[in-house]
Parts: sequence; C-alpha cells; structure tokens
Amino acid sequence: MAGTDAAVMLTLAGLTYRGFHDILPGEPHEFIVRHALRDGLETLAPVRGDWDLVWGPVTSRVPLGVFDSNAMYVVRHRRERHRYVVAIRGTNPVASSDWLFGDLLVGTTVPWPFATDGAAISTSTALGLAILQEMRARPLSTAGRFAEAAVAAVGNPLDRLIRAGRALVTGTAEALGAQASALDAQVEKIVAHWSVDPPGRDAILQQFQRAAKTVRVSSTDLRRKPSPPDASGGGLDLLTFLAQQVAASAEPLEVTVTGHSKGGALAQTVALWLKDSLLSADPAEHWDGGRRARILVHAFAGPTPGNAAFADRIDRTLGADHHHLRNTNDLVTHGWQVSDLREIPTLYGTRTAALAPLVPGIIAHVQPLDYRHAQSGMVMFKGKLDPHRGLASELIRHQHVDAYLAHTGLDRHGISAITFFI
Repeated sequence: MAGTDAAVMLTLAGLTYRGFHDILPGEPHEFIVRHALRDGLETLAPVRGDWDLVWGPVTSRVPLGVFDSNAMYVVRHRRERHRYVVAIRGTNPVASSDWLFGDLLVGTTVPWPFATDGAAISTSTALGLAILQEMRARPLSTAGRFAEAAVAAVGNPLDRLIRAGRALVTGTAEALGAQASALDAQVEKIVAHWSVDPPGRDAILQQFQRAAKTVRVSSTDLRRKPSPPDASGGGLDLLTFLAQQVAASAEPLEVTVTGHSKGGALAQTVALWLKDSLLSADPAEHWDGGRRARILVHAFAGPTPGNAAFADRIDRTLGADHHHLRNTNDLVTHGWQVSDLREIPTLYGTRTAALAPLVPGIIAHVQPLDYRHAQSGMVMFKGKLDPHRGLASELIRHQHVDAYLAHTGLDRHGISAITFFI
C-alpha cells in the first residue's frame, strides 16, 4: 500500500466520524455532519482541494437512539473524475447500541448470498451491510438549501456559529474538542462494564444472546439491484448512484471503499458486494452493465467481517485490490480470529491481564464459526506501547487511532484522533 494512498484513504475514512456526537434529528443533524465533513475535505492536507462530496453523507440511528450508529458518504476526485471513494464510519464511541449491534453480534453468522462454499459474515456485519444498502441520499429541503446557501455566502463566521451551537445542543462537542480524555473515559466505562465477576459476565452474555435473537438479516435480502431511473424520488441508494455515475462517465469507474475499525470490516464487505454484483449471473444486479468498473478497498484497523471461506473469497475476488493496514498491538483487530483472541491477555502486559477471564468465553462463543482475516494486501506493523498509559487510552486512542496516523505520516500534518472526530 503506497504511503500516499494510505494517508488519503485513512483521512477520508476518519472524516466519517465528523458529527458523531450530535443529537439533533433528521436534516438538521445531516446538515451539521455534511458541513463538518466538507470543512475537513477543504482543510486537511492529504485531501485538501482534491475531492468533491457527491453523495451523502447519510447517517442512521436505531429506534429511539440518541446518537447515530452508521454513516457513509461518497466523494469524487476533482481532476480524475472517474475515481470515487465510498467512506464508511466505524463504531460511534458514545453510542452503546452501536457497540452491541454493530460490533458484538458475532456468535451467529449469515451466509454470503453470492457464495455456495460456506462463506458467511457475522450478524453484526450483515446488519451493517443491510443498513448501508438501505441508506438514501435525499434532495435538500427548501430550508436545507437555504442553510447551504448561507454557509457559502457567509463562510467562516457562520461556521463558528454552527460549531458553538452544536456544543450548546450536545453538551459534548466542546469537551471532546478540548480534551481527548473524554474519549478515553467512554472506553473506560465499557471496559469496566466487562471487567465484572463471572455471574455479571454471564448476565452480559445473556443480553447479547437475547439481542441476537431480535436481529433477523436474511442472506437473500443482501442482494440488491439498482433502482430504475424513475424510481429515485425517495433518494438515491449507493448502488443506484453508482449506476448513474457509470452511465455519465466516458471512462470505467474506479471505486475505492474505505473505513476504519467497524468501518474497515464493512469496507471489505461492501467492496466484495459491489464486485460480486458485477460478476453476478443476474444482469439486473449489474450496476455497471459493461462490468468494467474497478473495485478497491483500503481498510484500517478492522476486525474480521466473516469466516475463513469469506476471507478466501476476498483474497480470490479482490486480490491485489484489497488492502488492510493492521496494527498488531491494536486489540480491535484481534477480533474475532481465535489465534488472535488468545493474544489479548498479554498484549499490554498487566494492563490487559484483567481481560484474561473474558477471553475463554469469547473463544468458546466464536470458535465454531472459524473467523479469519483476509491475507491479500494486508500490511502489519506494531504501534509503540507506553506502559504509563491507562488501558483505555492505550487501547482506543493510541493503538486504534494514533498509531495508524503515525504509520501513514498523518501526524506530521497535525492530524490526531480529535481532528477527525470534531
């Protein structure tokens, strides 16, 4: 993976977190997310002035959810206009429902709909893919168009007003922008939630099992077709949008899918879905009728999206166009391959030793499902450990984010976890 490619794609993946803490509903929320994203596209050095937002961003929340759980957007290169990037957000760190449904429903799997060789993805991955497939980028309302015009006309003063208003509404934006420890504190709560006595852990496992029973994702539902041109009044889904771009382009499209953390697992899954749709025996699934589009993926810090047969399918189908940057000191990437799970208790010495009682139960839960990482294009490195850091700080902010920024050189541009998130 070229360093410049990795830096650009990680920047685009990181910008998916913009606005994750906003609680406003509907179009006001998406306006704030969109404006914060555009600000990043125009100010962060690796992507500045190179990409136009052409679809989304679109977010979604679970019923009664306070924070959104998923986000996705598409950009197009300003000069090489056949190049598109689909960016998918990772776990929302302040949305407990996203940790549960988006990450931890791995005790059951869903068959990959294009395969007959036993390839399967975790229930969390299947649910995430289904949500992304349902997302629609809708035209702005009159109020939305007025707000966009006002930002274009007024510029930075209005931008500052929006940021101030967002801090007042959410009560968290200013705190998160001022101190990264707020992110660490959220993770500390999650770690403490798991570091309980055996009866408590059993109760938590039962919660997961009950939650899994409420989630139903059909394998056949994951096969989608672009909508007819006259059926897009409710907004454009990703497949239909790409089909329209193919029709308008004189060159074959190059579509790269990128994401960090949960978004890394979903990026691999979405890329394979797009590729398998092109190779499908059903012409109605061909979002590119000529099947000339090139599909690439740049995943960062992702857990395993599926089992060994699914990983083999990624290796065969995407091959050299699959890239996964993995910090072997990043605990998140140790899910859910059993050989990696066994390393967790000694990963950070005494700091991760407290997690040792959890590991056997997790292994027993997932071992029959044979989760594996795809191997093609995987680049591994070891992030620098600091024994003086707390577990949450080491686990999430440093090994899961900052180590990747250092490896790709983004830290030299002044980019940090907070730069992405706020």
